[in-house]
Amino acid sequence: MISHQLQIAKQRFSFVADKAAKGDPQLVTKHGKPFVVIVKAADWYDKKVSEKPLWEVLRSCPSDLGELEISRSKGLPRDIEL
Repeated sequence: MISHQLQIAKQRFSFVADKAAKGDPQLVTKHGKPFVVIVKAADWYDKKVSEKPLWEVLRSCPSDLGELEISRSKGLPRDIEL
């Protein structure tokens, strides 16, 4: 993956975007650390996590959630000084 400093990537955005569009992800760094990765839109949509409701995710869980021991303390809340 090719790496570009943020300032250089801004100046050469068309070049960086064209490389990403051709399937070569482009890493942009800021202060020497990875900042963002520019990828082809089709690749992004293919790998994007589906936005399922929580109940669907829980239902698709391979474990039996009925085995979970969920309990709640019946004690009073602790005292704090304000």
